[in-house]
Amino acid sequence: MQFKEGWNDAHKRFLEGKIIYDNWLDDYKDVLDKCKTKVLDLGCGLGNDTLYLTEREFCVVACDYSEVAIEKINREFKNVETKIIDISEHLPFEDNSFDLIIADLSLHYFDEATTKEIMKEIKRILTSNGYLIARVNSVEDTNHGAGQGKKLEENFYFVEGYNKRFFTEQDAIKFFSIIGETKVKKAEMLRWSKPKKALEILVQKNK
Repeated sequence: MQFKEGWNDAHKRFLEGKIIYDNWLDDYKDVLDKCKTKVLDLGCGLGNDTLYLTEREFCVVACDYSEVAIEKINREFKNVETKIIDISEHLPFEDNSFDLIIADLSLHYFDEATTKEIMKEIKRILTSNGYLIARVNSVEDTNHGAGQGKKLEENFYFVEGYNKRFFTEQDAIKFFSIIGETKVKKAEMLRWSKPKKALEILVQKNK
């Protein structure tokens, strides 16, 4: 993965701010309730979903590429395990480690070949019948770069200082079905000054 300095600088701008989450995971309460292992927050950023999960008494492993983000997590959460990892490389976990992985806006920064390898790694570390819940950029997300910048691959651009992939629903099924049975729905996020169009994805690992 690239752009570590950019990620660290981006997180520094919000380092002292209060962690605020939306309630998107409420829709997956039945899936969360099945989890018997720790939950992996893959690409945790400054801890939005980590906060949601810990408030509901889940044990969380929070991972991010940015040292600044992980420093924030370590300050804010005393009982959360943290790791600095590069999602585009081998994930540092044993096979069948997690019943549940959350990947919120962290899986859309990679070329096609790398994205496929990431899906294989996620499948490897999920338990049998485990779940991935994710949000990714939608091709409709023109407020945040869709169809803009330098085109690198189909729906994959260098824009706003990063490589960003924007998913159609068909793309999401193509990639995430590497893990297992995939369901996709459109979503809108209001975390920023302009609304963000995203796709929510629920995947259950197949054996």
